[in-house]
Amino acid sequence: IITIIILSLFVCVLGFAGELPKAPIKRTVIISGKIFVPKSNELLAGVKITCPNLEKSIYSDLDGNFFLAVQIDSEKEYKFEFSQVGYTSKIIAIKELQTNASNAQIDLQAE
Repeated sequence: IITIIILSLFVCVLGFAGELPKAPIKRTVIISGKIFVPKSNELLAGVKITCPNLEKSIYSDLDGNFFLAVQIDSEKEYKFEFSQVGYTSKIIAIKELQTNASNAQIDLQAE
């Protein structure tokens, strides 16, 4: 009887083992760089940087510098939008930003 109970419990445990949800892998990504106008090499202050998936916005400083430290989920795709009045917005995927993570150069074209 004890053997039957142990085997029953073992089968029940195996049955539920495949149904457990996997926890998403989160990691911190740090990206920094400068935002500028390509024709004049003018650095742009106050450029809004947003990511809809993260519900987070930051702005570039007076010298056009920006710094992002975000927690991302490995299963989602993240895109950042760089926008300022008078300039064409630019949307860049996080994978593209990560290739130059410590010195990203973002150029915005005047409208």
